[in-house]
Amino acid sequence: MAGIFPDLFGAGAGDGLLPFGAAPLVPGVIDGNRNAILGYLAGALQGGNLGQSIGRGLQGWAGGAQRDTAEQGQRAVLQYVGEQQDMDPALKSALMQNPALAMHYLQARIRPRVTSDIAHYEYAKKQGFGGTLADFIQNKHSGAGKPQP
Repeated sequence: MAGIFPDLFGAGAGDGLLPFGAAPLVPGVIDGNRNAILGYLAGALQGGNLGQSIGRGLQGWAGGAQRDTAEQGQRAVLQYVGEQQDMDPALKSALMQNPALAMHYLQARIRPRVTSDIAHYEYAKKQGFGGTLADFIQNKHSGAGKPQP
């Protein structure tokens, strides 16, 4: 028999939040949102009237959700680093031991390479170049010299 919120909490087909004869919650739901849930409870249980309690709870939820997201990102980066076959073993070991370093390494690795082609293209247009950016880049990389207007 299906319970309430069947799709919301990632339960299998026909399962819900509280199906009869099944575990009350899917373990991954609590683990993935642990800091958010604890933050809500810590904020809500500080006392005050109902509005204050709900407001503090929501603030705690937001802070906990940010921590959960950061932890999930770190786990994903560590998994990515662990799956790399062509990485130096010493570098892999250092990155696996320091999640913050692994995050910086991955950010530096996936950061797009910035060039000054657009600035040079804008300058060339002011000097009379009439082609497109693609034409400018093609001329620049083909060694044709200064693009002609």
